[in-house]
Amino acid sequence: MLATDALSGPIRYGLQALGLVGLSYAPFLAVAALVAAYVVTAFGSLRRDAIALAILALPAFWLPYALLLGQPPAQVAFGLYTWMPVFLGMVVVATGAAGAALRLVAFVWAVAVAGVLANLAFRFPWVGESYEIFGVQAEFAREWQAFGVDRLPGFSRASFTAANQIAIGGALLLAGAMPSARKVVVWLVSVVAIGLTTSKAPLAAMFAAPLFLLLHDRLPGRSRFRFSQFVIGGLLAVAIGLPVAALLGLRFGEGGNLAFLSFGSVVARMEEMWPRAYALLDPAWPRLLLGVGFGGIGAGQAYFDPARFSPGDNLFVFLATTFGVGALVFVVAFWRGDAALFEATPPRHRLFFLLAMLVLILGAMANVVESVLSGFLLGLVAGKALDPRAAAGEAARSLPVRRPGGPPPLVTPVRI
Repeated sequence: MLATDALSGPIRYGLQALGLVGLSYAPFLAVAALVAAYVVTAFGSLRRDAIALAILALPAFWLPYALLLGQPPAQVAFGLYTWMPVFLGMVVVATGAAGAALRLVAFVWAVAVAGVLANLAFRFPWVGESYEIFGVQAEFAREWQAFGVDRLPGFSRASFTAANQIAIGGALLLAGAMPSARKVVVWLVSVVAIGLTTSKAPLAAMFAAPLFLLLHDRLPGRSRFRFSQFVIGGLLAVAIGLPVAALLGLRFGEGGNLAFLSFGSVVARMEEMWPRAYALLDPAWPRLLLGVGFGGIGAGQAYFDPARFSPGDNLFVFLATTFGVGALVFVVAFWRGDAALFEATPPRHRLFFLLAMLVLILGAMANVVESVLSGFLLGLVAGKALDPRAAAGEAARSLPVRRPGGPPPLVTPVRI
């Protein structure tokens, strides 16, 4: 699924030429089957499995609830479909495969960077083109601009998708065991490639996440844990505070711009996108309490309810609109299990601290769930919260060797 997401533009374009574009959805369906098999196996063995229970409980309540609100079944089903990367991340934690899965991100990073740089020199034929499936029009890759600057999608379906892939992959590479000179090259290439997509939150992630991780590594002992909790708290405050400020009527001045850099995208979210999401919670009962369920916001709307479409464009706006007060569970997930993980294996705590930072920085300006790689990371964070022992288990079996005076590496270093 991660590989096909990195190459989704040309893959869908090629399959459409063969009349087989429906096969592009096969990886998601395979993941759905894998997740279902895990849940059935967990319950069949009669063992207590918090991750399996959570994966079952969310659809068990919010699927029929969404249908009771009058949403079309196809829209509800598609809404659940977009959650597969999150559920996959949770299963990966439960099975102790987080390190192995994250090694694939190096491949995704390389493909995304190559695609954006190639897109700078060539206009890909699938960009701006669309196809029809099940009576719905969908784009191979989105074509758009920011202040007259083309937003390059590379091989992915949108510029922000490529930017997320580069930011996440680049940050993980920088956190691994790698010579300093190579890290500088990875960082510079990542920043340049993200700049070509004109995506601002991933660019912020490439500056903030490595800096916070560097500061974390220079602290002694338990100070690292306290620092990580402080940073996560601050990032949560920003990601939640911005849409709350919009709800209260507060606004930022738009000001000017330097190329694609401006506060314009934040202003657009505060004035239009987030209020459109809040409008979905009308009437207040029961939507303020329980949200609108699967498919009530995001991609499902785009295809089946375009007149009221809202992408959310903030992780917690998306979660609160989907689950109502149930979204608080995801807020707690960014902290839960951290203390146990730090005591069991600090290197694995360091990894999940980085993942949490990436999700929160990207989540300030995107819904996260509907982007494969960031959604997968959200699932890893949720899995860590539900089962800290499983999150630490793989590390505990093979603790890394730390060089004297150096930062603790990832349990399984990610290499290009």
